[in-house]
Amino acid sequence: MIDLGFMNLLSGIVAGLAVLLLFIGIRIYRTQTHWLYVRQKAVEAEKGRKWLSSLQKEALAAGLEIPTTHLVIAGVSGALAGMAVVVAVTGKMFLAPVGLILGIVAPVIWVKRRIAGRSAAFEAQLEIVLGQMASAIRAGLSVHQALEQAALSSVPPAKDVLGKALHLLRSGTPLTRAMEEAGQLVKSRDLQMVAAATGLHMQTGGDLALIYDQIADGIRDRRNFRAQVGSATSEGRLTANVLLALPFIAVGGMRVLSPEYMNPLFNTAGGLQLLGICSGLIIFGWLIIKRIVNIEY
Repeated sequence: MIDLGFMNLLSGIVAGLAVLLLFIGIRIYRTQTHWLYVRQKAVEAEKGRKWLSSLQKEALAAGLEIPTTHLVIAGVSGALAGMAVVVAVTGKMFLAPVGLILGIVAPVIWVKRRIAGRSAAFEAQLEIVLGQMASAIRAGLSVHQALEQAALSSVPPAKDVLGKALHLLRSGTPLTRAMEEAGQLVKSRDLQMVAAATGLHMQTGGDLALIYDQIADGIRDRRNFRAQVGSATSEGRLTANVLLALPFIAVGGMRVLSPEYMNPLFNTAGGLQLLGICSGLIIFGWLIIKRIVNIEY
């Protein structure tokens, strides 16, 4: 038979817990309904949306108008591809969620590569644009007229970027600010340099055509140097990519050829830990090699 004192003690504990939970519930309700909490949650939600909106803005700089649904589809496709690769290498379905990381990385990589390609194309065209503007200024045209003439005779992406600058000019934006914003749109440091040189010329005077020719010469020299560096580091970049893929290809091949030999790697806690540590070290080493062979200039 249950002791009456024990029942009273149990009832007291339950009553105390009920009061404590009620107090905690009231505190949580007051916290979640407080205006600071609501504002913080709104800011966090906005930050979550900014990831997609920032990708869309970067895609717009690459000449692409990508809806949010397309980015989501790209992320889902990348996640499925990553899961398929993980399953193909390991043969274990419970490790497939590791491939979901590719769903986050794939849209970012795709957008940034498109931006890099468009920026490189614009840098190659900017040398010709500056030569045209220098010739127009020597012929007696103003900077505005030279910029408009260069925009009309250019091809995309230079035509789009210069058109953006002209649109800002017609809306009342100063010339240097219009060039700077157009340069930020395509991530062109050279166009921002042109904007700074133009602003300095408007304040102090000087031979602007000669300055444009010098900037064009600098762009040409840097492009030649970039080609030389790319040729010198091509072997290192290829080595980095091969070293990244080769271990996983070897593991997948060994799993197919000798499943019993590879079973401890995927079926034991120590093997899974070793797999995770080695994968992290391989990726870390690949990033280090990429930083060594990718020279900023």
